[in-house]
Amino acid sequence: MRFPVSSQLLSLALLASASTLVAQQDAPPVDVSQLLQALRGIKEQQTLQTKTARHKALQRVQASAASPAAAVGSWEEAVRETQFEGAAREGSQFKEWREREGEALKEKEAASAAQLHFKWMALTLQRANGATVKELLPQIIAHTKELAADTAAIEALDEDIRHEKETAGNSKRGKERKTNDEAVKRMHDQIIRAAVNGSAPAQVLKIGELINVEKWEMSAGNLDGIYNRIILPELRTSKDPRLLEYWDMRLKREAESASRSKLAFDQEKFNQVRRPELLWSRAQDLLILGQRNRAISEMFALVKAYPAHPRASEWVAAIEQALTPAAANAPLAPPDADAPLAPPPADK
Repeated sequence: MRFPVSSQLLSLALLASASTLVAQQDAPPVDVSQLLQALRGIKEQQTLQTKTARHKALQRVQASAASPAAAVGSWEEAVRETQFEGAAREGSQFKEWREREGEALKEKEAASAAQLHFKWMALTLQRANGATVKELLPQIIAHTKELAADTAAIEALDEDIRHEKETAGNSKRGKERKTNDEAVKRMHDQIIRAAVNGSAPAQVLKIGELINVEKWEMSAGNLDGIYNRIILPELRTSKDPRLLEYWDMRLKREAESASRSKLAFDQEKFNQVRRPELLWSRAQDLLILGQRNRAISEMFALVKAYPAHPRASEWVAAIEQALTPAAANAPLAPPDADAPLAPPPADK
């Protein structure tokens, strides 16, 4: 039986009106306290799952950090999984990589970088899981000492590279190597500079989002970053005299670097510009340690000795401010040895 067109249109209009009415009707009131309690339970479950995931990852990372050989094996496997697994000709392509970059990875300098990377990844996981900087500080400082030794080794490798170039690769060291030193240095630098939340091992472990830590350094090889973001703020908070050890170490390191360049320009720049800046930062930390008189005396000596320094006017203003009575109780800003240089004064 067919209905007239007008009846069909009327039915459709009634259905549409009913649907609109239903859509406009709200659901029954929610139980706010019950929902909030359920949400708290979900958040607690998420926190527990995240901590468990970090703990499992930590166990694997610590196993990889146990020795240079373990670190090399884990790094190589991570490269295979992230760059070759599932690709066409996976076996042959990975074999080619092992015969090329893989040989460089096995050399002691690159293996050391891989182990340091996993050690720093482990410390980052512990920090992300709630350990305080104060609790981790001995391990962090131990890492910086290992990193300093690694830096010295790679600087020695740089010297060997220069020497090999001068002797056209005829050195005994060059003949004994399975691979060339430049490839080893490239592999070392690639690993030591990699962020522990974005490297191939981090991708395999799926921990990128699990170790996003505020006020932390993500690169295992950034010595000054580790000090400036983590160690120095902790030492300043506790007024630890080891603050001065950092500046003494940095003065020595940068002096040696300027000396190695054998360029008069670099040595002059260090002696006249960079060294005074580092000494100024050291004096600022003397203020934080409560040695106000010694700090001001050293600051004044710097201004007197280097009146043409690009930051001399800034330093004079800082000394004047430090000498005011109100400055004795004012909060002190931490020094920044890496602040950009002020422009030189314009000629009159």
